[in-house]
This record gives sequence, C-alpha cells and structure tokens, in this order.
Amino acid sequence: MFSPYPTPLDGARVLLPASRVRRAPPANLDPADRELFAHEFERALPATRLLELRGVGVSPEGMLFKGRRVLPQSFSSPVIMRGFLARRRSVLKFFVKNYLLRRRRRFAGECLWVVDDWSYGYFHWLADALARLYAARDLLERATLLLPRQFERMGFVRASLEVFGVRRVEYVGEDEVGFCERLLVPTHTAPSGNYNEGVARGLRELFAGAYRAAGPAGGRVYLSRGRAPKRRVANEPELLDALREFGFRVVHFEEHPFAEQVRIAQGARFLVSNHGAGLTNMLFMPEGGSVFELRRDGERERNWFFNLASAMRLKYFYQNCPPLDPAEDAHTADLVVDPRRFRENLELMLGQAEAGPVYSESGPH
Repeated sequence: MFSPYPTPLDGARVLLPASRVRRAPPANLDPADRELFAHEFERALPATRLLELRGVGVSPEGMLFKGRRVLPQSFSSPVIMRGFLARRRSVLKFFVKNYLLRRRRRFAGECLWVVDDWSYGYFHWLADALARLYAARDLLERATLLLPRQFERMGFVRASLEVFGVRRVEYVGEDEVGFCERLLVPTHTAPSGNYNEGVARGLRELFAGAYRAAGPAGGRVYLSRGRAPKRRVANEPELLDALREFGFRVVHFEEHPFAEQVRIAQGARFLVSNHGAGLTNMLFMPEGGSVFELRRDGERERNWFFNLASAMRLKYFYQNCPPLDPAEDAHTADLVVDPRRFRENLELMLGQAEAGPVYSESGPH
C-alpha cells in the first residue's frame, strides 16, 4: 500500500489510531456483481500521524521538495508519483523553475499543509483534504494554513474554511516559491476513496452546525450531470418521467453556491445520480438516507461512493450501465441507462427505506 509519508515515523504524533472498517454489500446487490464490491467489504486503515518537516520548499502547484528531492507528500498515489519521477526532463525543469526562476518567500513559524496533487478537485478537497484538516484542527489555533494560490479562487474551498473557523491562511502565488521553517503535515486519514468513518461523520456534524437544511427533511433529489462536460446520462430525458412520478427534484449543483449545495444535501433522504463529484455531497446527508449511483458496467476500482455511503450510514443502491461509446475512457464516458431497470431500482430504494442494518467499524447498528 502506498504510504504518503517517508519512513521511519518513530516519534511522529498519532492523530488517529489505525482502524478497520467493515461495509455491508449494496442494498440491491446482484450476486453476479459481487466481485465488483467484495474487495471493499473490509479494509484496514493506517494510523494518521503528524509529520514535522523543516526547510521544505512549496511550489504554487502544490509540490513539496527539499534539496534535490520531491517529497512523497506531494502525491495522492504511488502511480502518480512514479509517473512524475520517471519524466526526468520534467523533474529537471521543475527544479530550474523553483530554484532559479521564481522569487523566494519565506514562512517563519509553523505552517499546516493538508493537500496533495489531487486536492484541487471538489471530491478530493472535501473527502481527502478536509478530512486531514479535521484530524489536525487543534493546530489551527497556532499554525498558518498554507495553500497554493489556485485554491483561493475556489468558492467551495473558501466557504469550507470558514466553517472550520480558519484564522490564518496564506497562499503561495504563481510567481513565487515558499520555504517553510516548520511545515506540519497530517498524513492521509485513509487512502483516497476510503474513509475514516469517525472523521467523515465528524465533518457532517461540523457542517450541520454551520448550515441549516434547505427545506424539510426527507427530500428526494436527482443530481443531474446534464450540463457537465463528461460522465453524463446520454438518455436522461427517458428517466425524467419516473423521477417526477416518484417526487424527485432535479438539481444541477453547478447552479448553486457551496453553502446551498450543503443545505440541499442536508434536506435529502434520497439522492440519485451517475458517478461524479456531486455525489460527494452525501457527506452532508442525515444518517439513514439512501443513495442510488449509476455506474459504468464492470467498474470495480472507483467504489468511492459505495464506500462513502457506508461511512455515512446511508443505504447504497446502484445500477450498472453501458457506455455510450465503449471505446471511451471510463473516467469520461457518458452512460446509457435502462429506463425499466431504473424505475425498478427507484421503487426498491423507496420501498426499503426503513429496512436493514448499516455497518461501521464496529459492526451493525
């Protein structure tokens, strides 16, 4: 397993102990699909530790380096790290740019770092970066949160930092490179796509205290990706009759500021969408709700939302769908949804709303 910190870690403060999560299968699991999920039913999570790095350089792209070494804390996965380091010409250009072409800015005192090369995305910011910030939130009283400048332009980043009550935040500009006297780095609370369940629920409680749900609890929300550039439902109009019949509200989250997205999710008991970042907002749904994800046929690696639903004690339903273009990459392909099966799964989800256990680290609840 990739470890996003160097070894040894002897003496590094433990923020969260190692744990093991156990997940119930999807509520509508087809036995033929078991192998798509079985490897997620139980997962060991490493402890989260607090590293103290001294004299570290921070590039505006969010890369950490010291001397002639790019630090592993820069990366979200070993595959990305190996790919970057294999491009020797790119690595050389990286050091030339940051040691010779950019002006230096020094940060005295303690700075806090919670991002990696994927954190600029909505899912990875909420599920990974904010989880690390939550684990290290006691440090915000004394440390300055340090981020690349691009994060300052993201409304969901600014709004979520307000919820945390961040007092001091500094941004590394595009034309500069920061050098930190003491950089405090909480390691990941779980490999990306997995979750420390206590942290995930703690985030829900934190945001519930900051925002109030939009409308009464028990809402039915269909999150449309019809205006997204990729991973859309190609035949979405064929699904709308069933959605309207069952009382679902069609929402395009890109039309709503972050606070309103949180409030909509807080008021939802049922959330339906195809695979995409908007499903991350189940992080704010009340416990006991249900999520229905439209997935590409054969998908077994991107079980992020199945895992998140389990962490949030939500029932998870799914439907496998063929891509509109079988040759297109799974990360971008539009899906074709069988309307009959879609209706059947909606009926099943609504009918099972009150039944069955939900699992966490310690078993059924």
